[in-house]
Amino acid sequence: MKQAIRLISIILLFAGTFASCDLFNDTQSAATSRLTFKVATSNKTNLNDTILFTSNNIKSFNELTGEVVFTDTLIPKKLGSYHLIKCLLGTDSLFAATLTSDIMSSIVNDLVLNHNLEDGKFYFEDGYPNWIDNFGATNLRAQNKKNRAVAWNRFINQLKLERKLKE
Repeated sequence: MKQAIRLISIILLFAGTFASCDLFNDTQSAATSRLTFKVATSNKTNLNDTILFTSNNIKSFNELTGEVVFTDTLIPKKLGSYHLIKCLLGTDSLFAATLTSDIMSSIVNDLVLNHNLEDGKFYFEDGYPNWIDNFGATNLRAQNKKNRAVAWNRFINQLKLERKLKE
């Protein structure tokens, strides 16, 4: 009996400790937001995906320019540690975006969340670098954009519902 009480006490102690950690708080904020953005801590499985931020952390999104403005200055700093970010609406996976920066030398022909080093802002773009203008890349980017159009519209509609869309 004493061992059972001791075990329960230890469990409650650990539960109290974890309740105050950021991961738990991120999970709580995810419950109040339908849009979540996850990063993989392992490229082998989705089981280790961690919520990096939710739409609660988005101040605004400009549909015309693709600019994402965050409410928290820590989010942009955290983004630099990852390569891929996944957007979910509830439990539905909407899209994934490669995290890029203006110092990269690679080409990405699908959705990116780019950190523009000139103005320090983040932009969703159809590829990186955005100035690529050759038939193969332009066609592939247009095709990828078309393939994610339904999911992208769901993303935009959710931001409208949450009054995050900048017009």
